[in-house]
Amino acid sequence: MNLQNMAVAAVLIALSLMSSPATALTMNQFASICESGDVECSEHPILNAYVGGALDLIAMLDEETDYLAEVYCKPTKELFDVPAIIRYMETQQTQYADKNAMLVVIRYFEEHGGC
Repeated sequence: MNLQNMAVAAVLIALSLMSSPATALTMNQFASICESGDVECSEHPILNAYVGGALDLIAMLDEETDYLAEVYCKPTKELFDVPAIIRYMETQQTQYADKNAMLVVIRYFEEHGGC
């Protein structure tokens, strides 16, 4: 699955999980999806699509603005490692349980971005 298809799948998944238009995927929901699969969390296709969509959005923001210049300095090819991001998110499940899962993706960049 290419990055664009993963992004579309992530949006569809997120929309299907929302109880209202303003609800975002929480880390509790992320953990539930992770636990629902027969594969490692970092290999789960739904979570790969979700994180892939986040990376697509981050890459677009990076191209259009300097907003993320202080968040990551490593080359995107090195930093945009979907399985590594998902593994990081797994370690943050308890701390960010009721928080938007996308915030944990940004937290990954803050910690591993190399700035």
